[in-house]
Amino acid sequence: MTGSYPNYLVIFCVLFGAVAACGCMAAGGEDEPAVRISGNGTITFVDLEGGFYGIVADDGERYLPADLPTECRQDGLRVAFAVEPASETATIQQWGTPVEIVEIAAGDTRRTVAANATVTYIDLEGGFYGLVTDDGRKFLPGNLPAEYRQDGLLVQFSADVQDDAAGIGMWGIPVEIRSIELVEGVLLVSGNATVTYIDLEGGFYGLVADDGNYLPLDLNESWQADGTNVTFVARIKENTMTIQQWGTPVEVIAIERAGNATYVAKTGTVTYIDLEGGFYGIVADDGERYLPLDLAETYRVDGLRLTFVGEVARDTMTIQQWGTPVEVIAVPWISAACGGNVGIANPAAVWCIEQGHTYEIRKNPDGSEYGVCIFANGTVIDAWDYYRQTH
Repeated sequence: MTGSYPNYLVIFCVLFGAVAACGCMAAGGEDEPAVRISGNGTITFVDLEGGFYGIVADDGERYLPADLPTECRQDGLRVAFAVEPASETATIQQWGTPVEIVEIAAGDTRRTVAANATVTYIDLEGGFYGLVTDDGRKFLPGNLPAEYRQDGLLVQFSADVQDDAAGIGMWGIPVEIRSIELVEGVLLVSGNATVTYIDLEGGFYGLVADDGNYLPLDLNESWQADGTNVTFVARIKENTMTIQQWGTPVEVIAIERAGNATYVAKTGTVTYIDLEGGFYGIVADDGERYLPLDLAETYRVDGLRLTFVGEVARDTMTIQQWGTPVEVIAVPWISAACGGNVGIANPAAVWCIEQGHTYEIRKNPDGSEYGVCIFANGTVIDAWDYYRQTH
């Protein structure tokens, strides 16, 4: 997770001072309510059941006020509001959550968006990254974190619309990111960098890349040589604090001298190809096709979602003539969410996924791998421990 804001944009606050513009206001009583929802939104006329006015909040939630003041019944009016859910209230409209207004004021102009989107590289005006939502809207973030500047990443984000900002190449609505996180998979970074000695906090080695600075938490001593040009793949270690306070903390998955290897790090879907006797390929989310030369039996499941790191097998000819041949180095994440119940050979992985959780493969310091089960609330448990505890 990047930023200190929640994924949903319901802002809890108290509206003080005089009511602006139309002076819309409704008193909510003297006692402090047990539940109060406040934020910004737009008054919307809904042409159903004879027609009525509702509030569409900036996070997409819909509220149906029973006591909206007459002067605020204007389609498209921007408002700041505070409401309380009207418990045990039935409405004929069947639209939105019934609420009672505590306070409402016209005149707020800030607009906020929250949606799922795909990070997309736009090859215009020197190149930049935009966000294309699932319903086709285009947003141009002015502060997209470097680790999210990867074409094809699926993300969930919230942002404030910058009405006065100038866009790049007349593409998308300019926004300022509030929060952003991956929808699925793990966050990987890859590219070329220079190993650099940083003379701070006793001294340490970092990776200086074109898109930012990275702090490897596990850089092998053989690579600790100032000025070495390398190509690498690493996993972003989110929510990790370091005493160095320099660069983005990462866990190196693969590293080689620049020019000696070509790495790919992608999230995609394992696909069975019924050609040349049948084989398994990986179709990445950006549409690229990869032919793994050594895909483990565990991952040979049609429809399996995974994130993989591979090295392009140069000068390798295959009889399949399908996709770019790669040697798989690591598979940091898998999920059967999009492929139904899959027959993964590892019973602990199968059990974890069948219970609705996410199964992820991680690596020990010695390079050995182990599986963990990740619950929706973020709890992480060893997959085999979870299997034994629930059997």
